[in-house]
Amino acid sequence: MFEDAAFRALSGGLDAMWQKQQVAGHNIANVETPGYKAKKVQFEQVLRESEEKGSPVTEYKTVVSTDEETEARPDGNNVQVEKEELELWQSYLQYSALTTRMSGRLSTLKYVINNTAK
Repeated sequence: MFEDAAFRALSGGLDAMWQKQQVAGHNIANVETPGYKAKKVQFEQVLRESEEKGSPVTEYKTVVSTDEETEARPDGNNVQVEKEELELWQSYLQYSALTTRMSGRLSTLKYVINNTAK
């Protein structure tokens, strides 16, 4: 059951959304730190690359990288609070949706266990 590809995908998604929330919070906390470069989490790209190769997704990794594309302020910091707040909100919504889906899968399993043992 816990080796099921769908279960692993849900679990990996939950881990990734949690990490996105942590990184966005860390970026917001460092908005006034001179020279700080915002970090970003990439998860979907790993899934797309695996799909393009035609192989099943067996590992779920997140990649945390430094945002070098966003223009920095005069103090060298490139954190955009509005962008980070939006990222935080989106990852929260995705985490909530994945939690609901995981709960549904576990409820189904509980139902099957409770009703087939008789």
